[in-house]
Amino acid sequence: MNPALTVTGPPAAPGALPVAGHLWQILRDPLLFFERRHAAAEAGSGVVVVRVGPRPVHLVTRPDLVRRLLADPGTFDQGGIYVEGVRTLAGNSVASCPAADHQVQRPILQPAFRQRRIADYSRVTEACADALARSWHDGQRLEMVQNMHRLAAEVVTRTLFSGPGAVQAGQDIQRLFPHLLAGLYRRMLLPVAWVHRMPLPANIGFSSALNGINRIVGKEIQTYRRCGRDRGDLLSAMMHATDPRTGAALTDAELTGQVVGMLLAAIETTGSVAAWLLHNLAIHPKVEDAVLGELRIAVGDRALRAEDLANLPLFKRVFAEVLRLHPPFWLLSRVTTGPAELGGHRIPGGADVAFSLYCLHRAPQAFPFPHRFDPDRWLPDRVTDAQREAHIPFGAGTRQCIGEVYGRTAIPLVVATLLRHWRVRHATAREVTPLVKGTMRPSPLIMTVTRRTAAFAP
Repeated sequence: MNPALTVTGPPAAPGALPVAGHLWQILRDPLLFFERRHAAAEAGSGVVVVRVGPRPVHLVTRPDLVRRLLADPGTFDQGGIYVEGVRTLAGNSVASCPAADHQVQRPILQPAFRQRRIADYSRVTEACADALARSWHDGQRLEMVQNMHRLAAEVVTRTLFSGPGAVQAGQDIQRLFPHLLAGLYRRMLLPVAWVHRMPLPANIGFSSALNGINRIVGKEIQTYRRCGRDRGDLLSAMMHATDPRTGAALTDAELTGQVVGMLLAAIETTGSVAAWLLHNLAIHPKVEDAVLGELRIAVGDRALRAEDLANLPLFKRVFAEVLRLHPPFWLLSRVTTGPAELGGHRIPGGADVAFSLYCLHRAPQAFPFPHRFDPDRWLPDRVTDAQREAHIPFGAGTRQCIGEVYGRTAIPLVVATLLRHWRVRHATAREVTPLVKGTMRPSPLIMTVTRRTAAFAP
């Protein structure tokens, strides 16, 4: 560390109140608050201290600094206001564990996400999406956010559990998820442990939902233990995986934490991004028509397969642009393991460090006209190093999302399967805005589905 660069800490964001800090501003409009902090910090070192209640959080606003902290888990370990909330849900899972535990857990779980397994999971995804498409009726009005999250819950639970109880498990899990996400958000913005132990209705509802999801997962694990065979699903892959160094397998408690963490990540990512995709294609019908033309050439009338996605470059760009504009996990965090330097400032050991994917993905320095939906910004001859550096929807470094390949396969499969059968359009003129809780999803999307009269008809 260069002492000349670390004489002072980062500047404090203005407007903090005693005790409450910036909490009221964050609660009023979290995305606007963090966008303003980003705009102000860009003129300086790229680090600014905001106060979430009484707790100082070092907000990192420059993409190069975010990349640096993600590449250095020894200094910027998994922790902080967001990760502490995830640990309440998923325990010491691969999504939330410290770096030392991650070095053990990741190699155990990685075989469950190899290409052969992804191909198996993709067949489940396509079958679920096709069944949903066949259940719709011409002219039907649907609330698409809930529809996509129900579909995501079914896809993810059937990918995890292939037994006869998978569909019911998915329905039960989807019903419990709003309570878990609300609890995660409260723990992010009010990181005071004793408050969440009080016998308040919100805390009771959160505990009940968490106990419920743990019971569902625990029941499936016991069923699999009795069966003993590999069913070709994700839970089987995790149960049969062992530590390459010691040969040890995951315990039931460890499996439960891993499954709950994957449910949170996969259901929210799949459901929210699929809904945002349908919204953006509905308001950009020329782009939708071009995507349909691409599908027609690549697939024809046969069933869609995961390997077809490689032949859909426009759809790939549309997907990248939706991930840029609408990352489900909008705010992530780390904790320093000791004194650190970032942006020329000293950050003490044990400090909260946070970064907003939503704001990074809309940085005007990397993305001209950042609020505009423009899939062609991802054309090979247009994409820039600044874009690549700032666009990290699945994270980066050793903690890059273990399910990234699954997500990049499942979400386009879902939306492409639905688009082949239906034209989806907004049924109201209501403005669509991001709803921010523990994750970010669209406000309700009331949409009308119209059956395509011929294969891929516009």
